[in-house]
Amino acid sequence: MKITWGLENASYNSKTITTLGSYDGMHRGHLEILKHLIIKKNELRLDRSIVLTFDPHPQEILRRNNTNVDLLTTIDERLVLLERSGVDETLIIRFSLEFAKIPYQDFFNNILLEKLGTKAMVVGFNHAFGKNREGDIRHLEEEASAANITVDEVPPLVIDGVSISSTKIRHALLEGNIDRANDYLGRPYELSGIVEHGDKLGKKLGFATANLKVPSHKLVPCDGVYAGIAVYENKNYPAAISIGNRPTVEKDGERKIEAFILDFDHDIYGEPLKIQFISFIREQQKFDSFEKLILQIEDDVKEVRVATSRQ
Repeated sequence: MKITWGLENASYNSKTITTLGSYDGMHRGHLEILKHLIIKKNELRLDRSIVLTFDPHPQEILRRNNTNVDLLTTIDERLVLLERSGVDETLIIRFSLEFAKIPYQDFFNNILLEKLGTKAMVVGFNHAFGKNREGDIRHLEEEASAANITVDEVPPLVIDGVSISSTKIRHALLEGNIDRANDYLGRPYELSGIVEHGDKLGKKLGFATANLKVPSHKLVPCDGVYAGIAVYENKNYPAAISIGNRPTVEKDGERKIEAFILDFDHDIYGEPLKIQFISFIREQQKFDSFEKLILQIEDDVKEVRVATSRQ
């Protein structure tokens, strides 16, 4: 897959099919849109399929209360998943307040038509673009019809009577419902970051943990203990993942993401690590003694082995 950063670096091709969106999470609903994009490209005998996406996420720029945007995927994670989908090119548009003011008619004519050479489009059911999101499907079809461009609207993907969306996945993760989130994503939810030095208390207890520092705008699931997979140098290891402020150890401590990686004995401080969430084991607890904490961790490890053996 070709990756193009910035509209100024985009190239023209008179046989282009495009789709546009944030694609945060790259969930199963998104994959249906991209699947349709590729099928339509082949049906119309076009040369290239392009996904137009944004960095930073539009809500990071448009929110006025300075709250974080909890993203399901960073731009790097999104690009990896887009490449797996089979699209020919991803164009990353630098989103800004100035860009947000572009009327949808100008975006359609100046960028989609003149800049890229779009001959067909595929969009999701709730698609909207341009200033104040005025370019909804009705307005898009009006512009496209005048330019002799076909537009296909892909209906929402429904699982067990629920239409899949990034918002619903966020809610599931914040509730600790990993099974639902992973089902909607079509893969385990994951966090990637750098392993930091901690207080080494876990090592003293016999369970040395990797403390993971993740980007501030990445959504972290709710506090608790999880069964997961640690991915280091492209190898998978079972892991007990703890998220929270360690109530047994610290009072009002800092929220931390820690992974006790099973069958693993490497010094990885300062190195990148990925953790994937398989299932929720239990809530954070405060124990009366370290002995009771150790016994609980031993039980957690047993559950991790069972849960990860099914993967």
